[in-house]
Amino acid sequence: MNEAQLQEGLTYAEMNFTGTLTFSKLDKELIKNNFQLKGKDVLDFGCGMGHMSMWFARELGAHVDGVDIDENHIQVAQAFNEKYKIPNVSFDLRNIIADPIDKQYDFIFLNDVIEHIRMDWIQNVLDVLIYNNLKPGGIIFFSYPPWEGPHASHLQPATSIPWVQFLPQKFVINLVKKRNKQLVGKHDLLTEYQELNHMSHRKLTRLLKKYPIKRVFRKSHTKINRIGPLKNTNFNFFPFTFIVTKELIAFKKIRP
Repeated sequence: MNEAQLQEGLTYAEMNFTGTLTFSKLDKELIKNNFQLKGKDVLDFGCGMGHMSMWFARELGAHVDGVDIDENHIQVAQAFNEKYKIPNVSFDLRNIIADPIDKQYDFIFLNDVIEHIRMDWIQNVLDVLIYNNLKPGGIIFFSYPPWEGPHASHLQPATSIPWVQFLPQKFVINLVKKRNKQLVGKHDLLTEYQELNHMSHRKLTRLLKKYPIKRVFRKSHTKINRIGPLKNTNFNFFPFTFIVTKELIAFKKIRP
């Protein structure tokens, strides 16, 4: 990672941490209003550039371990915390399948992560997180843009076309190639798009079916929720599923 990428990552982390960007605003609001994290052990899995880990620690009083498989993300996260020096957060470059974490947590968060995990890895990742790292009674939380939604492609930097993932793929690939860019992480925009696992609520529910967990919270967010009286309405039924911009769902581990 060169200096320009490092500075780009630090700017992005800063804007999300301070609330200048709205990317993680919904996650923060729902987590703060629904869960008590003070003094709790938190695993921020796929922590990226660290802004959520640091927010959990500074704003909610949690003890946070942020882990990511991308060395560029961890480099940014560590450099970012050099500025704020939050003591109860740490960052670690780790593949939890090859090198599991020997610790259990009250909360495990996957904020905008689950859609990026390769399908041939995802069950092993969930096995480790839920069976090994989540305490009985602990909460695992997922947030992600569902594949049916308008922004699930992650291609906003290259195109402002909503639902672009449903257009002919030859057209989409050619379009992205013309506007492709290197991301702060290891991949470029095209590679990130091609590695998305097309996550949806139905797919996630199927993946989680075998685990000793019970759903305690779900929010299917759409732009309709910006209308005051409809703020807390879940539009998670057809045809509104196609306008859901983010799914947020939490499960409690009900037995060891």
